[in-house]
Amino acid sequence: MDYIIKTKKLRKQFGMSIAVDDISLHVERGSIYGFLGENGAGKTTTIRMLMRLIEPTNGEVFLFGERLEKSYPSIFSKIGTIIETPGLYENLSARDNLRICCTYMGYRMMGELNEP
Repeated sequence: MDYIIKTKKLRKQFGMSIAVDDISLHVERGSIYGFLGENGAGKTTTIRMLMRLIEPTNGEVFLFGERLEKSYPSIFSKIGTIIETPGLYENLSARDNLRICCTYMGYRMMGELNEP
């Protein structure tokens, strides 16, 4: 089976509070998968671990068949995500926010070939 997302016993604990408890996901390539649950169920925490915004306490994450730690950060050129609210730097212009995103993904913005 070809999985685009796979986790093994993913767990996140903040102090004494367990936010995600041993989740094993298997999302097949081409499928649509939704996270449903009450507030505090661990949906956002799980996505943040998938995007390596926070480190799991235990467990493993595989994206596109590769262990996340092995393929990080190059794997993120294949992924787009917005978690809760768009992450923008409010002190920067729209162009500068786009420039940062392009840099993360390894692209240059049009019209900026002569800039350092």
